[in-house]
Amino acid sequence: MNVSSLASCALAVVVGFGSSLALASEGPAGFHRAAAGHWVAEVRVPGADGTALQTLVYLPAEGRGPWPTLITRSPYDLPMTPVSGFPEEHANAGIEADEKDIGWTEATDRGYALVIQFMRGRNESDGTFSLFVDERTDGEALVRWVERRPWSNGRLGVFGDSASGVAALQAAAVDRPSIRAIYAQATSPDFLGGVIFPERAIKWEALLPFVLNQSLENSADHEARLGLDEPAIELLKNDATDALGEMFGALESGDASTSGWWTSAPTADLPVVSDLQPRRSELLAARTQPRVLAANDLRFRLRAPLLQVGLWHDFFHDSAIDTWTQRRFGADDDRLIMLDGTHYDVDDGAIWPIRPMFAWFDHWLKGAATEVPRWPRVQFAWAGEGVASTIGSDRWPLETRTTVLDLVPPAAPIAIDATRPVPTLGGNHLIAPSGMLDQRPLLQRADVGMLRGPVLRTGLPIAGEVGAVLRLKRPAEGPLVVKLVDIRADGEVRLVREQLIPAVAGRWARVQFASIGYRFAAGSRPGLIVQGSSFPAWVVEGAAPSRWIDIASARLTLPDASSCRCGNQPPRGGSPCRLSPSAAPDAVCRAP
Repeated sequence: MNVSSLASCALAVVVGFGSSLALASEGPAGFHRAAAGHWVAEVRVPGADGTALQTLVYLPAEGRGPWPTLITRSPYDLPMTPVSGFPEEHANAGIEADEKDIGWTEATDRGYALVIQFMRGRNESDGTFSLFVDERTDGEALVRWVERRPWSNGRLGVFGDSASGVAALQAAAVDRPSIRAIYAQATSPDFLGGVIFPERAIKWEALLPFVLNQSLENSADHEARLGLDEPAIELLKNDATDALGEMFGALESGDASTSGWWTSAPTADLPVVSDLQPRRSELLAARTQPRVLAANDLRFRLRAPLLQVGLWHDFFHDSAIDTWTQRRFGADDDRLIMLDGTHYDVDDGAIWPIRPMFAWFDHWLKGAATEVPRWPRVQFAWAGEGVASTIGSDRWPLETRTTVLDLVPPAAPIAIDATRPVPTLGGNHLIAPSGMLDQRPLLQRADVGMLRGPVLRTGLPIAGEVGAVLRLKRPAEGPLVVKLVDIRADGEVRLVREQLIPAVAGRWARVQFASIGYRFAAGSRPGLIVQGSSFPAWVVEGAAPSRWIDIASARLTLPDASSCRCGNQPPRGGSPCRLSPSAAPDAVCRAP
């Protein structure tokens, strides 16, 4: 432990984080009262190796405690972004003199102590930013520290969203009985293998800009460890800012390949990145290191009840759904809510059917009477239809029947030109254009082909994973991108799902699209789009694409949920689909 860390530990004791909670008329020892009324203290908590990590503690304005405690860890600056559908703007932000005093009054006003810790190398924390390669040990150190505080009653809840959720889930994965519940929003417990390196490909549209952007906001101690003088660091930051501007400009133009940053090889030596983020090489190396990927896969290490909130077209969607599917048979207390939108829509309160987080924690941390026991295990909005379409079920995927459709392949082979990658247009992305976007701008290209299904006489709701099989006239190899589309009566070609096949080999290409709840309207045609790339969404290193994709036939396998109809009739067996405009639906139906 270095000298600054020892001093930080001593400071933690001096400011009142010892063995007893000193309460006086002026408040808990070591805390000061914020303008909004709650109590605030800043302390530097030792990480696993003694590194001093900036930690902010907020206590309720009233009461003597100890209180149930909510914990989150973050790479981001202050103030924290509220979660669970609450307004992004803090009601008290305008009255606080210091942004550290803002906290989240929604939590403290409800009788919770709130702990926000910044990851090493971020904000005012010491150490080098890990890029999420190994955060569990610091998370465990924080949990153990909170357990010993006199203001905490030892009943802990862990929460977070996006990158903060990744760090929070790594803290929640420690085997501590004090962790009673977890809330994870638009995030993943398998960040490396399930999100950044899906099937050993690279989610390039997210990885490169994220690392560059984080390079602009490292802590003073992180920068002091770089071995560079201040002018050199500022020059690199300016270069990173210019790089991000170039990359976003290329995306807005519709052709990311015009940016040398996007087209650079992921393993290339990029001083702007590697000099500011020394652990970048470890992050990239993890893609081919099964032990590292396994160590960072926390799906089965989360012991407490888990409430996941995802979005159908979120960057984290596939991993969130996979977590639910993998855990569901042994985790009856878990819940899943799927919202209609993309990653950044999660901050729009209008897409939320309920604000679930505090009811969840009230139930598990306080033993309060809430609606949580009456929630269906799954609540989801149909993709593209908004919050009013929300329904509930006791399972996901729903119990469906299989509908098989034969598709008409393109008349001509699809010509693949590796020098002109197909631009990413819609899908589940972080930075690239996301969501259910119209694909017609791509259909004029020779390297994009569309396969059409029959016109639907009636609507077709699907709820689960869609499969597709392509039979090729001649063998192919290399990566392929296949899209499930809704060819609508008005001419729109709406993207429903996009899937990368990292390596096609031979005369068959099999696709398993990620889960979705979507309703094809009468008069629509389900179909597929096949293309050689989706750039900059994915990069598959070392894979040479085929020059031609010549499709002989294709078949779609759809999870048809049309047999599940809701009404007020008694249950008839099977798996329930509950009409759920609220958290406690009355109408119950079951698949015949």
